Amino acid sequence: MLRRDLEITDRTLAAMEKLRERGMRLVVATGRRYESAIEHAGRLGFGGEDPVVCYGGSMVRRMDGETLLHRTLPRDLALEVLRWAAGRGLHTRVFVDGRVITSPDSPAALRFMRRSEEPGIVVVDSPAEWLAGAEEEPTKLVIVDHPDVVPGWLEEAQGAFRGRLFVTRSLPHYVEVGGLEGTKSTALGFLCEQWGIDPKRVLAFGDADNDVDMLRFAGCGVAVGPMTDEVRRAADEVVPNVDEDGVALYVEKLLGDH
Repeated sequence: MLRRDLEITDRTLAAMEKLRERGMRLVVATGRRYESAIEHAGRLGFGGEDPVVCYGGSMVRRMDGETLLHRTLPRDLALEVLRWAAGRGLHTRVFVDGRVITSPDSPAALRFMRRSEEPGIVVVDSPAEWLAGAEEEPTKLVIVDHPDVVPGWLEEAQGAFRGRLFVTRSLPHYVEVGGLEGTKSTALGFLCEQWGIDPKRVLAFGDADNDVDMLRFAGCGVAVGPMTDEVRRAADEVVPNVDEDGVALYVEKLLGDH
């Protein structure tokens, strides 16, 4: 939904409203934390008791703040990831409800994250040591690195934690680590069960690797360009990128407006 300038076009807003008028349930599913997710969801017309899937699927929380589902990482596993990353000099972030505990800025973090910095950031020398002494378990972890360097260690990370954690790339510089149940597909499955909706009747849009499981889960998964090969393979259909109003174009065609 968000263009590269983080704006949402009037055409996209109009398309979402037409779906609401048809009685469709709309849900934002994002890797963003709740505080950031509701800001953008509000611009899309969500409010009140509308649920938002955030933290990549680890949390489902209503716009009014009521938590419907919250899955965290086991502390021991999270510590293992943080120590694995620290041993390779990687910048890490620990997401706990309402806060982000981060290691000191690395060149990658300074280059790729400074412009989108949010409140609630706490910098510590060692996120692993902080977590070892904390009372709460993290909702998810993030590892930040230069996009051209990430492929060099991503496969190793996925192999090291395969079958224990969900490790995926959401942005070129951003690798998310969550519990096996903390995915967009399981969160949407939870909502489908609550609402009595067959997953075959779900329409999902996504453009990043952390959308792959959701695109496969949905009865119709639509990949929004630009996308990786894995996203393209997971989708049933492909539309132009968001700067070309790809989602709005698809919805208009679906509703017979064009």
